[in-house]
Amino acid sequence: MGDLHHGRGYKAYRRKRAALRRRTEREGLVCGQGGNYGCGNPFDLTIPYPDPMSFSADHDEALSNGGHLTKQDLIPMHLGCNSRKGDAAEVEIWEAS
Repeated sequence: MGDLHHGRGYKAYRRKRAALRRRTEREGLVCGQGGNYGCGNPFDLTIPYPDPMSFSADHDEALSNGGHLTKQDLIPMHLGCNSRKGDAAEVEIWEAS
């Protein structure tokens, strides 16, 4: 995929991440709100990166699983929760026939 931090679209991603952080502060969003993962706890936006409880923006569909850097909504998530999620994909359960 190339270097994420210098690849095409990274500036747009940074703008989206900054907008999500402002929205999180304004609306009091919690970790994982709007997605399928996260602890559900609030953010302390004064905690600096790389503390596990610092703010991060998650791609609901991991980039390594085909998600797009800028064409999907970002989910507010603690850095530690985002790291634990990794590139986990939602599991589908099929009923036996």
